Amino acid sequence: MLTEPEVSLIGITRPLEGGTIEQHLERAARECYQSHKLMSPEDSPRFIRGIILRGHESVLEHTSATFRVLGGSRAFTHEQVRHRLLSFSQQSQRYVSETNYRAILPPAVADNPEALAVFQELLEHTREAYAKLKELGLRNEDARFVLPNAVESGIVISGNLREWRHVFRVRCTEAAQWEIRRICGMMLKLVREHAPVVFGDFVLDEETWVARHLAETVECDEAKKLVKRELEKLAQAGEPPNRILRCLADDDVYRALFHVKLCLCRSCRETLADCGDWK
Repeated sequence: MLTEPEVSLIGITRPLEGGTIEQHLERAARECYQSHKLMSPEDSPRFIRGIILRGHESVLEHTSATFRVLGGSRAFTHEQVRHRLLSFSQQSQRYVSETNYRAILPPAVADNPEALAVFQELLEHTREAYAKLKELGLRNEDARFVLPNAVESGIVISGNLREWRHVFRVRCTEAAQWEIRRICGMMLKLVREHAPVVFGDFVLDEETWVARHLAETVECDEAKKLVKRELEKLAQAGEPPNRILRCLADDDVYRALFHVKLCLCRSCRETLADCGDWK
């Protein structure tokens, strides 16, 4: 029985001419306005943060990431494949014999001696049943009908970074099922090492594998105060309020702007309106 999955990032889109993933995405985005001459390596993080903050995430589709997951159950893969914009290559139970299958052990079962005994008894019976059906001449595709959801199912998953952001938003929450939350949390940790700005607004707890949004790490009063301070600086310099997006290299400004954008309280919405048109 398995208690820990093995998650690997086995591929990710990179610019052939060198540079970071964020620079690759910026180069694609600037095609829209033919503004490539404005690119600079130091400015890419601010540029990508602006794209994410404004919700222009179609740009993120120009980079894809591929993961291989071992030690995940069929229950996990049945949930994962519901994300239809991802691509999957999964271990076949028709062409691969499951005579010696590995099973994923849920923590709740492992922590309960009586439940563990029931679980182990079931695994033993299904192994025997599968082997007996094979002895009777049945093919894998028919013998597999006795297999439980606990059976390990290796899978390779690819998707663009926009879709992965969606996956992490819905699967790395307290409400998500524990196994898919853990595996997606591991994916987020791995891909963030290669695209730290793209996934920089996810705050991941590696014990629970729950990812909060950056906006949740600041209170309304603090966020509004910081945004208003930056707006005052712009006004004094004779700059329009939407130039606040040029301050996104500052982690605190990024966090504060995300908060006032996502918060539903009246004062935060008013503060967001003061920031002008971001289009």
